[in-house]
Amino acid sequence: MTTKRKYYLKVFFCLFLLLLTPLVMIVPALLRNEVPLNLHGLSLRAPWQESRDSTIKVMDTEAGNELIERYYPWYVFLNQAGTRREVPLWNPREGFGVPFLALWRTRAFSLFSLPVYFLPLSMGIGASIFLKLLVAGLCAYFIALRFQFAPFFALMVAIPFQLSGIFLAAPWHPMADVAPFFPLLLPCLQHLLLGNRRYWAFLGLVFGIMGLGGDPESMVAVACFSVALIFVFGLRTYEPKRIPSALLWLIFGGLIGICLAGVQLAPYVEFLLSGHLEDKSLPFFKPWDFTALLLPPVLPNGAFAEQRAAWWLPSGMVGFLLLPVWLSLRSFANRVRKRRIEAVLTTAFLLPVLYTAFAGWVRNLPVLYELDVSHFLLPVPLSLGLLAATTADEWIHLDAEQCKAALGKLKWLLPLFWLLCTGVALGALRLRTPSGEGWIALAPLMGCALALLIIIFVTLLWPRASLTALSFTLVSFVLLWYLYQPHSRTTPVSLLAPEPKLTSVLRDSGTRLAGSNQLKHWPLSPYGIDQVHSPSGVILYRSEQFLGTAEKNPELFRLGAASQLLLTKTDIRERFAALRPVLNIQKVLPSGAILLNDLQVSPRAQIVYAGRNITQDSSFPPLRAAGPPIMEGGNLPPNGGDSASREAKIEDSGLNAVQISTKSEQPGVLVLADAWYPGWKVYVDETEGSLFPVDYAFRGVNISEGAHQVHFQFKPDSLRNGLYISLGAFMVVLIGLVSLWRSRRAAYGSHSG
Repeated sequence: MTTKRKYYLKVFFCLFLLLLTPLVMIVPALLRNEVPLNLHGLSLRAPWQESRDSTIKVMDTEAGNELIERYYPWYVFLNQAGTRREVPLWNPREGFGVPFLALWRTRAFSLFSLPVYFLPLSMGIGASIFLKLLVAGLCAYFIALRFQFAPFFALMVAIPFQLSGIFLAAPWHPMADVAPFFPLLLPCLQHLLLGNRRYWAFLGLVFGIMGLGGDPESMVAVACFSVALIFVFGLRTYEPKRIPSALLWLIFGGLIGICLAGVQLAPYVEFLLSGHLEDKSLPFFKPWDFTALLLPPVLPNGAFAEQRAAWWLPSGMVGFLLLPVWLSLRSFANRVRKRRIEAVLTTAFLLPVLYTAFAGWVRNLPVLYELDVSHFLLPVPLSLGLLAATTADEWIHLDAEQCKAALGKLKWLLPLFWLLCTGVALGALRLRTPSGEGWIALAPLMGCALALLIIIFVTLLWPRASLTALSFTLVSFVLLWYLYQPHSRTTPVSLLAPEPKLTSVLRDSGTRLAGSNQLKHWPLSPYGIDQVHSPSGVILYRSEQFLGTAEKNPELFRLGAASQLLLTKTDIRERFAALRPVLNIQKVLPSGAILLNDLQVSPRAQIVYAGRNITQDSSFPPLRAAGPPIMEGGNLPPNGGDSASREAKIEDSGLNAVQISTKSEQPGVLVLADAWYPGWKVYVDETEGSLFPVDYAFRGVNISEGAHQVHFQFKPDSLRNGLYISLGAFMVVLIGLVSLWRSRRAAYGSHSG
């Protein structure tokens, strides 16, 4: 067999292993009709307790709130939009309606969201996670091959990155949509520093793909890493003169990438002017969380990580423990490889350390309030994987004299470094469990160190490249699978669609649900139930102002068409006491909460003939449940025509449009109790009308007497403008890629000649 054929057989074998890992994780769950996410905490929410399987033990539900209250409902909404063949621009289920696509973190344009649109929900989520694992492994493997690693040593880079906690323990997080493509940036940055400026096009394409999914914090972290790596790599290769040019092309490529994602970024900027997203993330990173590299948490039974550092750092344990081996042989290592790995490694750890020092100041900046050190840890698994592969490759290729010199350093470096690591782990363990219990937490570190020691000893006597690479890869695989236990992170589909009587009552009512403050943490939108609160944390400033007033005067919930009230006994005795005479009991839940019907609620769509008109300069008068409404437009008298008949009937209500037929005896204002937000258009008999806010948060439009067809449609100009920007950037990238391909083809032809 020829050397070339052996090489390709090894490559195909490695690709098979990279395909096998996500298959083993996802396919068994789908065959059991399960979703590969831990969503058992849904059954702890009071409305669904009567459907809860008492035999299931739910762990760490507080840490899973981010998934249960935000990201799972968003998955469901994407799936519903795909089923209805509608673009998910607007979510009418939460908070009188909230923007959806504009939030960015919803990942409406992410490549990994495509299965969620077109497949049944459980299969779509499973396919999405499968693609993330596969793409992450393939991208890491590709760049390792590009960096001249042999096939099995490239696998040492790919497996730890593919099995990072972000993919095994938190594949639902937006960072999991950014991370798979991150390895592709490294060869681009290296080429720019070497003077191959045409790689800006590929760099811009990667930035654009990452920007269409994910979140702003991850993109900021990736951009900072790219800039820092240019500086560090330029200084490490003693080529500081090339830094300005490389930095210029990096900025140009990055800007093109931002423009490529303009269809997502433009609506996001518009959202920031009208609202914000509540912080539902895990606690922010603390300096001692770096110890997760040596004392990683074990996450059995689908447990959630208490700190996002556990999503990244444990993947680098093998590479970190091999650091003394690298230091003992680095003087014999290939110069280009040595400078590259040390530049990447330095940058990967420098940024988290620097951000730890300035995190308090940066988080005070607009938009970046959720930016955490964990976002800057994204490069750590890849950088430590490159270190492990480089160390193993150089180790087995030492000649006799080099091996003797390396062993002379290693015999004191290895024990000293590992003892230091053990001491740090013991200190961290003592802080976590002052009583001295929990020594089993040291098992991953001790087991990994022992396995590495055995491999080092065996390869010292029998240096075989394939054996060495596959042995180190196996250690990484076993370690990460044991830590994250993805096979236990599943939920039966039957538990995701509880059908207690409450569900049908609320859904059949066709109105919104309000009441107890606990509803802020009960995600009801996946079950087709509208609610005035937004458990996902999407807050529009106008809706926030209205709800803040309604919290003090619950009678105002009537203005938002909230006929159903879910209240505790305390709520009935205190906040809602004044409404008791007009509340009709519908159902008493096992949790003690009571579902009531408000008999005096306002309809979702109504015509009014009187209003309190205000201007931009005037102050807001107090809201009144009995009216007349506050209008920031229109021209209605404070008292007029209330006795005149009127009719407003909602004919159709979709995700992005509402069709209403009206009939009135005199001019008035049609009020729709849905959230006012820029981008909504209104057409009265196919003629565009002027939309204005009513009662802080809702929409109103002037109508004349007679019968009309009124069509509300969400058509944000920001989306159209962003689309034009994206199309223009795509053409620029396409031209750049053609130029890059031609230059590479010409270089290959001259080299062959």
